[in-house]
Amino acid sequence: MLSLPLTKERPTYEWETIQNTARNKNFPNKLITNLKQQIQRNTTHQKSDRKENINNTKWATFTYYSPKVTKITNLFKQMDIKIAFKNNNTISQIFRPKATNSTPIYNKSGIYKLTCKTCQHVYVGQTSRSLKQRYQEHIRYIRNNDPQSAFAQHILNNQHEYGTIEEIMKLLKPTNHTSMLIPYELFFIQSHHQHGQLISEQNPGELNPFIQLGLDTIQTHVTT
Repeated sequence: MLSLPLTKERPTYEWETIQNTARNKNFPNKLITNLKQQIQRNTTHQKSDRKENINNTKWATFTYYSPKVTKITNLFKQMDIKIAFKNNNTISQIFRPKATNSTPIYNKSGIYKLTCKTCQHVYVGQTSRSLKQRYQEHIRYIRNNDPQSAFAQHILNNQHEYGTIEEIMKLLKPTNHTSMLIPYELFFIQSHHQHGQLISEQNPGELNPFIQLGLDTIQTHVTT
């Protein structure tokens, strides 16, 4: 009566049946009433707990591609991030009109890379602010001879050339979820390191098992 999805009138009918059965068996009506109230309270608490757990759960969504994708998700699971999979070629998606994103690319936040104009090696970073703000910080470090970032250190130490934001900065993964910045940043750092594209001043960290799973193939299929 309390847990099944019944019609609006059905619970009343069920409750009358329970009361009649209890009376016929000399079962105290007060006892079954208390039992009903207790079950209702427990059901309410359980729904509230489930709703709270859902709201506190962090998710990352991947597009189905190959068995390798399921292995790459281990990095996210280790950081208590739930994994979900989706298709990107359903009929509704194929025929859905393309949405236009009015946000200018350099006003977005997420994972980015800066490419040295001299050696073409890259620096991978993350920001919860706009790319434009982060680019300006890197350039300010260079102009002030302040190697606070690995990219600034690379330019200053090697006397290499940097360019405009349009020339050297690229958004790798847009995201507004700050909890996703670190795992995505690690993903792209390791990917560029494996391809020998990372500047030597940036520490790629320890090699993880997922590095060997073909990140060059998986990288383009990571979705929000």
